[in-house]
This record gives sequence, C-alpha cells and structure tokens, in this order.
Amino acid sequence: MMNPLRTITGVILVGMLASVTRAENSTRISEELNADYSYAGKATVNGTGVKVDEHSADVKFVVSSQVTRDLLLRVGAEWQRFSFGVPAGVPVPSTLQQVSAVIGCDYQAGSQWIVRAELQPGIYSDFADVTGTDVDAPFILAGVYLANPDLQWMFGLRVDARSQYPVMPAVGVRWKFSDAWTLNFMLPKPRLEYDLNDRVQLYVGAGLAGGTYRVGDRFGTDNGLAKLDHQIVDYQEIRIGAGCTWKITPTIQLEAEAGTLAYRDFNFFKADIHERSHGALYGQLACHAHF
Repeated sequence: MMNPLRTITGVILVGMLASVTRAENSTRISEELNADYSYAGKATVNGTGVKVDEHSADVKFVVSSQVTRDLLLRVGAEWQRFSFGVPAGVPVPSTLQQVSAVIGCDYQAGSQWIVRAELQPGIYSDFADVTGTDVDAPFILAGVYLANPDLQWMFGLRVDARSQYPVMPAVGVRWKFSDAWTLNFMLPKPRLEYDLNDRVQLYVGAGLAGGTYRVGDRFGTDNGLAKLDHQIVDYQEIRIGAGCTWKITPTIQLEAEAGTLAYRDFNFFKADIHERSHGALYGQLACHAHF
C-alpha cells in the first residue's frame, strides 16, 4: 500500500525558511529558540487492538552570524523526542529521539532570492543501544523567491539516505491577501492565519512531524517480531487543529493549539511492516523567541 505521506514528507523543510527573510540592517549576531511540547491521547494501533498515547517535545536553538552583507552562517543544536505509551510485546517503539547539530548558511542571491543549505548530523534512534549505526546526517537545500512583500514562494529538497524516500522535493507559499488574513502554506505547519490585533493571531491548519530512526538490536525479538531487530523506521504523523499565537514582546511569542491526530505511521519499510493509528485528540504549547 502506498504511504499517503510520500509526496509531502519532504516539504517539512519549508517551515525552516520562515526565519530566512530579514531586514538588511540585521545585527551581526542573532539567536533563535523554538520549543514545543504536546500530548496526544490514546489511539488504537491497526491490527493490534492496543491503544497508544504520545508525549512529544522539540527544542531547537540556533545562533546566526552575519559574515558578509549576503552571507549568514547558522550553527546550533536540536533535540526532539517522541514517547509512546505502548505495552511490551507490541512492535511499536516506546521512544524515538533525535539529538543533532545544526550547521548551515543563508545566502542572498540578488534582490529576490535567498538560498539555505543546512546539515543536521546527529543520533536518530530509540536510544536503546546507541552505536555508530544510529548516526545520520539529513541535508536540506532550499530557496525563497521574494515576489513582493506580500507573496513569497519556497522550493527545495530534503535528502536523507536512510529514509525509504531519500530525496524529497518541496514547495510552499506565503500570501498575505488582506490586512488581516494570510495563507501561510509553509510546512510543517500550513495555516490560514487571522490577525485579531497587533499581538494576537488565530489560525486553523495542519501539522506534520516525524523522522527516520534506527531501533535497537533486540527491538523486534523483545516484541515478538525478530525481523524488526536493528531496523530503520520512518515515523510520520499528521495533525489538524486550531490555535492562537500571543506576541508577548516583538521577539517572544507563545502558542497554544488543539485538534486531532489524523494519521500516525511507523513504517518499517525494509520489513514491509506498517503500524498505523489515527483519531486521537491532542494539545500543544510552544514558545518562539528571536534575539
């Protein structure tokens, strides 16, 4: 059965471009911090009858340095963790986790194009028995075309040699079509946004999350399916919800969101095994800061 996320997984990179556009008088050193936590209620895993809930968290910190007028270097780190409340004997990982560096740059090519290249080397696994085989280095190459102040187009590629789909194309758009309304189709969080006032924004949209991880040497054996030992799993989920963003200061904002976990898939593609679930409610809190 074809994975329904095949054509959109790679578009996750587009959301990283939201911070690319900047004024020409930017400071030489800047910092950005993004952190979120969410909980999704229990959803039945197809074929097992087992209900699994989820805690997830993501923290990313990046320092940017203006090397020249057109070149910005970016260095930082990211930690992301998915924790699943799954009983023993079910072939679903209890933890999928990423600890990685962020190494990249933004380059302004003329007045209308900005290009980003970013490498994310690190450990992507269930952290059951970490070895060199848990190391991965996804790579992102993307560009933003600034058509005008209200319209920007985004294009790119995400490369991850370990994934079932190692090269994924991406496309996105941000269109402010009125004073209060913006179509912000930049994944992983495509949204329709409404500015209630200068400090509060309401939105409806979707969210994509996931990654490619290696499970432990005995993961399959311990859960009754030995062929899953030391396998690669592509984890993907889609959420649909609504939320509110509050700009506490010009550089700090808080966000609250709730909705439904529409789709979740643990894809052990080399073993041709999918463990899927859907239909759980979720809530999420996030903080974004730029200095």
